[in-house]
Amino acid sequence: MELLESGRRSRVWADGDRIVKQVIGDQAAFEREVTALKLAEHTGMVPRVLDVDRDTRTVVLERLRSDPFTEDWVVDYARGLARLHSATGPEHAGVLPRQEVPDPAPFLRLVRALDVEIGDAEDELAFEDTGKFDLLHGDPCPGNDMYTERGARFVDLEGAMLGDGLTELVYLRIGFPTCATVTETPRELREAAEQAYFEERGYTAGLEEACVRWLVDGNALVQRSDRDGRDHLARVVDEDWFWYSTTARGRLLYRTRVVATFTETHPKMSALARRLHERMSAIWEPQPIGTVRTHVS
Repeated sequence: MELLESGRRSRVWADGDRIVKQVIGDQAAFEREVTALKLAEHTGMVPRVLDVDRDTRTVVLERLRSDPFTEDWVVDYARGLARLHSATGPEHAGVLPRQEVPDPAPFLRLVRALDVEIGDAEDELAFEDTGKFDLLHGDPCPGNDMYTERGARFVDLEGAMLGDGLTELVYLRIGFPTCATVTETPRELREAAEQAYFEERGYTAGLEEACVRWLVDGNALVQRSDRDGRDHLARVVDEDWFWYSTTARGRLLYRTRVVATFTETHPKMSALARRLHERMSAIWEPQPIGTVRTHVS
């Protein structure tokens, strides 16, 4: 078998037309991935599970073909997410962890620490569970997607959960918040991708709320292994750190710029994001965000 490059949480080998994956030290992540793969098998968006050894946390998977992605890959990506999200419904409640509702308190502490006026923006931060039962990938990042003439397919579902698929569709607006690479999708391509998603799912909805949720989530400033309960929004006041393509402060600067445009749907948060962006821009070094994908499948 050929050992493939993988993250710190797993070992992956290629064996002919099969992939052998061992999850390291995290039984819960292993069970989540196996469960999600089986739930989504009928969609064709994930590799088929061929064998499972729970004692060693090893799963044998179909080896997916992967062609080079094209310039408009985000359209196939969004359409693939729509099909993956549609794999589950209310009847699957409890088979995977529930998507967490973000706590706005650490974000509001960050705003106060930077001496920015909150105003009445808290009125637009009263988040609730949306009641959706979509099958979420949990980490739909460049590198966890693969492309053929049939479109996108997805691997590495260790963080799979049930929740609202819009929070993953907005990766294209808010800059891939759980991913090492932050990129800004050109507007024309983003709008085409969002349209493809909603056409696939047969409904439309606003995406601003989902973006605001990512702005206030401190875990979206660090890689998964560092999401350990610390208040990363408090850390960023006094220190900055690189995570692959940009820094934690660079991520916040980008996300506040995005949310500042939501004047029609979230005027209070839009105004707060604009004030916060101006303050951070004055005291922090600018961190550019790329528009070209740098991770490959």
